[in-house]
Amino acid sequence: MSDYFSSVTAVNDSANLSCRGIEDGLADVVANIGSYACQVERCVGILLQRFVYTDSDRCSPKATSLALGILKVFGRQMSDGGEIATQRAISGLLQLANTSYLSSENDSSMSYASDICSDALTCVANAMLLKPECRAYAAEHQCIDTIVDTLGAAGNDSTVLQDVLGQTANTFLNHDDVSTSGKFSSQQVLTEILKAAMGLCGYALKWIHADKISSEKKLVLDDSFPPDKAVDFILLLKVALDTLDKAPLEDHHLASSTKQAVAIVMNFSTIEPQAIRDVWLPKGHMWKHVDTIFGLFKDIVYHVVDTFSDDNNLPSVIADTYQAELTPLMLVLVRLVSEHPDVREHLFYKVYPKDAIDFAVLPENRPGMAAKLVRLMRSPDSGPFSVSTITGDLLLALLGNDIRQFILTVGYGNAAGYMVARHIEIPADIIEQVRESSSESGAVNPVTGRYWSQEDTNQELANMTDEEKEREAERLFVLFERLNKTGIIKTANPVRAAAESGRFEELDDCD
Repeated sequence: MSDYFSSVTAVNDSANLSCRGIEDGLADVVANIGSYACQVERCVGILLQRFVYTDSDRCSPKATSLALGILKVFGRQMSDGGEIATQRAISGLLQLANTSYLSSENDSSMSYASDICSDALTCVANAMLLKPECRAYAAEHQCIDTIVDTLGAAGNDSTVLQDVLGQTANTFLNHDDVSTSGKFSSQQVLTEILKAAMGLCGYALKWIHADKISSEKKLVLDDSFPPDKAVDFILLLKVALDTLDKAPLEDHHLASSTKQAVAIVMNFSTIEPQAIRDVWLPKGHMWKHVDTIFGLFKDIVYHVVDTFSDDNNLPSVIADTYQAELTPLMLVLVRLVSEHPDVREHLFYKVYPKDAIDFAVLPENRPGMAAKLVRLMRSPDSGPFSVSTITGDLLLALLGNDIRQFILTVGYGNAAGYMVARHIEIPADIIEQVRESSSESGAVNPVTGRYWSQEDTNQELANMTDEEKEREAERLFVLFERLNKTGIIKTANPVRAAAESGRFEELDDCD
């Protein structure tokens, strides 16, 4: 029996070949693949015509799998990808990858379907890397969406898809001169690829956790790749972290590609397995990614607090404009700080530089990052994933989850809303400290986070405008109502009592 290409040439139409003849002929090509070095272009054209553009020789899953495996090898031998890098070939290969699973009828054909999908997508990945115009076409014609849809049919066999997405994203990330058609910039293409990668993670997690969730229940936020599966997607983690390192902020906002990258890294633990840990904390440059993520977060926090701190609408500004950017960054930082003592110490001194905690000044008025985080935490929006609540999580994690130290450092007045949201009780020794140490000049008032000796409430009230007094009274009223409602304290609301006794005078709107 001669090889497949010789048979096709001899009969001029492989329809005259039996399915067994096609399979045996292709197997012979595989066994002698090196002898076709001078015929690659012709052979690629035959395979595309008979297996990709048409189904004339797709007589069996085995034959199609053999043909795609040969096409994959030949595709690497053409400097510009050859015909494989054309729009027609890419579209056909993606469609073939997508339908291979849908047409599988049993376990045997499913095995071949996996190989067909893998080889077809590898051909696409090779073409994207070899021919810039091919990458632009893939982005502009929703080819990445087709790749993600393929994962829905492929089930948990998804590692080849992350190779395609990871390699392509890496190309656009590291080469500014990548050519596109002019309709889209490289950053726009990168964003779409990372968006598809995020979709890939979602599909994969759905399959991995299929035994834990019903088909009607959406994946919960804290689902992540288990250690034995995370390494399969390590390329996506690397590309996402590299995107964070290289994509600058755009007017104090995360770039679209950066938002997708943060969403991807949230799917990975930072501590295990070791290969994943080494990606997060690379040897020789341990703080590379940690400092990048913290730097992005810090820039946005400074901008938000400095720009809107005097604005009564600060909570709504955060919720409407910055919630989707700050919360994911903080969730990643909380995970890093909680899982790595070295990271906690490293970031602690970025928030609280050595000897910089001045207890003579209110925590929210101190210079630097710590005060700005306290101001964010004071926001009345206390949902479980609000900026104020996650800010409290980050501060508490930085302080070693020591609630007593947390209260002394930020002040209970600032921490109360967060503690209510997280159902954290006041330590008994803090209450005793309020009773016993108010006369000690070196003691810290845990309510304000400042030395007792620095408290001069009457002078502070005298310096406040009527509007500032009214806002502070409203804040205290809401705080005491929440504390009573949750059972943290049971006492009369002093603001309500003062109002009912006539000690408060309501201001006219025109005053």
